[in-house]
Amino acid sequence: MPATTEAPAPPRRGLLGGAGRRAVLGVLAVAAFLTIGLPRWLQHDTRPVVSGSAATFAKVCRSHGGTLAVAAGQQRCTVTYGGEKYLMDAVTPNGFDEDTAGFQRQGCDQARRDEPAGSSRVFVFHPDTGVCEHRP
Repeated sequence: MPATTEAPAPPRRGLLGGAGRRAVLGVLAVAAFLTIGLPRWLQHDTRPVVSGSAATFAKVCRSHGGTLAVAAGQQRCTVTYGGEKYLMDAVTPNGFDEDTAGFQRQGCDQARRDEPAGSSRVFVFHPDTGVCEHRP
């Protein structure tokens, strides 16, 4: 029997070659940007990481129609509607927080839906202050 000369098998590479690995890394980078970077970029999220001073808080409070108050040693911003004082949660040392105002709006809408039929109680959301007013 004659001896057969077979060429040695080429070395096995991983499941993905160099181009495949680069493609997977590219897809992962795009996925990370779309979930983390793109939403911030579209919102023009340029808020400073470090909070502003008490003067900035006071300026934001007044510019949204609020009055400064101190409660438990902490600065607060309040507004009065119908003789009732309301805390303006959306006014922060970093400026007016649109997300907090949005949650206040949702709460106001929910309170309106939860009010029993025939009730005279009214809930009014004020977008300029981010406050849900409760009228009797």
